[in-house]
Amino acid sequence: MPRPIRAVAAAAGAVAAAALLTGCTKPTPKISVLGGGKVVTITPSTYCFDSQHCRPTTTLDLPTLTVAADDKVLIDVPRDVVSRGWQAQALSLDGKQQLGSSGPINDSHSYRVPSGVANGGAFIVQVDELERGTPDGSKWSFLVKVSLTKT
Repeated sequence: MPRPIRAVAAAAGAVAAAALLTGCTKPTPKISVLGGGKVVTITPSTYCFDSQHCRPTTTLDLPTLTVAADDKVLIDVPRDVVSRGWQAQALSLDGKQQLGSSGPINDSHSYRVPSGVANGGAFIVQVDELERGTPDGSKWSFLVKVSLTKT
């Protein structure tokens, strides 16, 4: 085999091997959140590819948005999350009390959470991916701070 052909074959083999390795490390979907004129991209705190394969993250810092008291927070999820179904919940700061919920969503990639669900206080929004209508363990969470003035 001539040298140029060998070099091309070796390069093609390297690209194929890299593609196989990339296929083994599935990317986790990120969601976009808009509030107070700011867009934040959020990585999942836990993401499950199936019941046997979940990836938790080690960071517990929640991304934060500050919104006006009469504003809404727009959550936008990727198509692969929509196709399985998802839900958004507003939770108290300790995560123990549900302040509001979207219910299951499987026909839209976005949902708006009103900033007043905690009566003017800060709250956590948790987005869960669903499998057959129940949370599969995949979660995205962020903190919403409510400002009394327009942001």
